[in-house]
Amino acid sequence: MTEPANDSGHHLFGLLVAIFATLAVFFIWEYGVSYLDGTPFEELRYVIFAVTVVGMLSGLQSIISRIFNR
Repeated sequence: MTEPANDSGHHLFGLLVAIFATLAVFFIWEYGVSYLDGTPFEELRYVIFAVTVVGMLSGLQSIISRIFNR
């Protein structure tokens, strides 16, 4: 079993990171996808968006894991 978290700072930090990640995904969707219009990658813009979001969230999870598992 896992131990309950006694430090609420970890939860607040995780919530803050989740809010920033949500904002980053929103702004990438609003402004980043349109940069591919008129390029050879225009048809792949949603695939590129998905790969970018998955990569960003995976990287954030890895960084947070390293910070809190010290």
